[in-house]
Amino acid sequence: MGKSIKPFPARIRVGIGPRDKVRFPLEEDALGRALYGRLEEAIRKGQLPRPAVLALMETQITQYDILPLLRNGVDVHRFVAAVAGQVGVEAVVSVGLVRVGARRGQSQRSPLAAMCFVEWPDSRWWGALRLLQDKQFRPDWPPVFRCAADGDPRPGGVGAWFSRARRENLRLNAQLDGHQGGLNLVH
Repeated sequence: MGKSIKPFPARIRVGIGPRDKVRFPLEEDALGRALYGRLEEAIRKGQLPRPAVLALMETQITQYDILPLLRNGVDVHRFVAAVAGQVGVEAVVSVGLVRVGARRGQSQRSPLAAMCFVEWPDSRWWGALRLLQDKQFRPDWPPVFRCAADGDPRPGGVGAWFSRARRENLRLNAQLDGHQGGLNLVH
């Protein structure tokens, strides 16, 4: 018998809304660029978006604010895999600000970057990354776009959520507690 992992309670903000396929298209590159564009727009307006995970389904999008999980040392990769393991999820997105090359205990010294990473159940992925300096985009560093379709290697630390969900039989079991509000759709 395998090791049994008990679920853990965690309180996070969740927003649910309809999936507008004009704003969030089905085509990989168009979807990735639309999501990254919203992140870049927020940063240009002076907002520093909280890290979020999106579950895209045929008719709805669910957004999870994962900052409380990160602050409490929760296995966020496992959480995102559980999101990916839900019935009907067509793609999972990790979007927000990240520390590039951060090692445990040294994160404050690592550069901050805007990141958007999209993964589909068949392990296809699309990603964008752009460095920030003083809470603004570095003019000498344009966004870097990469994807599995171009043969690029998947960046470390993100993705493989659907395969982990299948391998470990993970499925998010969430209970909405009170009014969660509408969908913020990535800041």
